Amino acid sequence: MNKIFCSALTAVVAGAMLTGCAMPWEKGADDDVAPGGYSYTADSNSEQKQAYRWLIEPTINADNIISFDGSQVDPNNEKNTAYANYSVIRQNGKYGIIDYSGNMVVPAEYDDYYTCWCGEVTLFNIINEKNDEYEYCSIDSSNQVVYYAAEHHDSSPKYYWNSNEEKIYVKDADEEQGEEYTGKKAVVVCEADVKKSDNGFYDISPVSEPLYGLAKKDKLILDMQYTDFYAPAYKGAGLTCIAFENDEGKWGYVGSDGKTIIDFKCDGDMSAYCGKVIDDEMAVHPYLFTDDYLPVSIDSSYGYYDIDGNCIVKPGEFDQARPAHNGKAWVMKSGKWGVIAFGDAPVEEDSSEEETTTTTTTTSYITTTTTSKTTTTTSVSTETKKATETTPSLTQPSETTEVSTNTETVTETVTEPVTETDPPAPEPEPEPTPEQ
Repeated sequence: MNKIFCSALTAVVAGAMLTGCAMPWEKGADDDVAPGGYSYTADSNSEQKQAYRWLIEPTINADNIISFDGSQVDPNNEKNTAYANYSVIRQNGKYGIIDYSGNMVVPAEYDDYYTCWCGEVTLFNIINEKNDEYEYCSIDSSNQVVYYAAEHHDSSPKYYWNSNEEKIYVKDADEEQGEEYTGKKAVVVCEADVKKSDNGFYDISPVSEPLYGLAKKDKLILDMQYTDFYAPAYKGAGLTCIAFENDEGKWGYVGSDGKTIIDFKCDGDMSAYCGKVIDDEMAVHPYLFTDDYLPVSIDSSYGYYDIDGNCIVKPGEFDQARPAHNGKAWVMKSGKWGVIAFGDAPVEEDSSEEETTTTTTTTSYITTTTTSKTTTTTSVSTETKKATETTPSLTQPSETTEVSTNTETVTETVTEPVTETDPPAPEPEPEPTPEQ
C-alpha cells in the first residue's frame, strides 16, 4: 500500500529534493517513541520454542529503533543495502544510524529521516524550510557515510480491479494513466472505476472507501473484502507473503496462492514505518517477512513467526521487535534495546583483542561529524570513512581508553628488533702486527 508524502515537508521538497523517497508522517514530540509492551498469554496447549540468542543484551537506551523490511525497495534498481545493514535510532527526539553490533555509525543529531526505493536511508536537518535548505547524512552503496542525498524516481506500480469487466489494470506511481495488466504474478488489487481514453490508455479512479483483494490473470484469488493491505511494492509475494487487514482491524498473512499463513490476529505497529510514508496517524501496518522471520504484534506485545506460519518466539517475549537481517534483529525488552540472533547468525566474540583492533584502526565518528556535515570542504575527508569503522559499541563506552593503552603495549613488544634480544656476536681477534 503506497502512501503520499507527509505534510511535514513542502511540495517542492517532496517533488524535487526527495523525489521517490518516503518520509514518516509529521510527528509530535512523542509520536515516534516505541510504546512499552503489555501482557500476553499464549495458548496453553501450544508449544512455543524460543529460537533465538542474545548478541547484545538489552542495555541500550533509545526512544525507538527503526528497522526496515525492504518490501518497498525495488530489487531491480537497488543501489545499496543500507536498509538491511543499519537501523535508524531515535534518542532524545533526534535521529542517528546504528549497526547490528551496537555501534553508533551516525550520532543522533538529525531532525528526521526518510528511506528510498533504492535502499538508501537518509537523515536530514531542516535549516530553512522556506528556502529549501537542508543538510543530509546517508550511507552510500560502499557503506560510507556521505553528506548528500541522491535523488531517485519512484515508479512503483499500483494494481486495480474493474469488477464490470473482471480485469486487472496497472498504473505506475509517476504516470497519470494506466493499462491492462498482463503479468503472471498475483497482485493486490484495489476497487476502481476504469475508463478507456482516446489515446488507448485508461483513466483509473479508485472508488471511495475501497476494498482490496488478490488477483491473478484476471481472476480473483481472494475476494474484495479487506480494508487495507501491506505488500511488496515491486516484487511478487512468493518470499514474503502479503498482509491484509479485516473489518475488525486485525491483520493476517496470506501467500501468493491466497492460502492463509498466519491467522487474522495480528496488530498494526505505529513504530513500523518500513520505509513507507504514513500520512494518517491511524494508518498503521505490520511488517513483512525478512530472512524467513516475521515480527508480529499481538495485544501490543511481540514475538516472531517463521515463513511456514510457525510461532518460534511467543508474543509477549518482547516489548518491541523489528525485522531480521542477516539473522539478526533489534528488540526491546524491559524498556531497553538489544540484538538477538536466529539460526546460524554469527556471534561476535566480546574479546578485548578484537576491540583493540577496531579501536586503533578508526577514529571516533562522533567527534568528527559535528563540524564536517555543515561544511562542504571539511566533509570531504570524512565522507570516505567506512561506516563499519566507527565508534565503539554503545554497550561498552568505558573501554576505549583502556583498549588503546593495551594496543600500544602489544605493538611495542611485537615491533622490537629481534637482534636486540639476541646475544651479541663475538668480536674477531685482531691479526698480529708484522715485525718491523
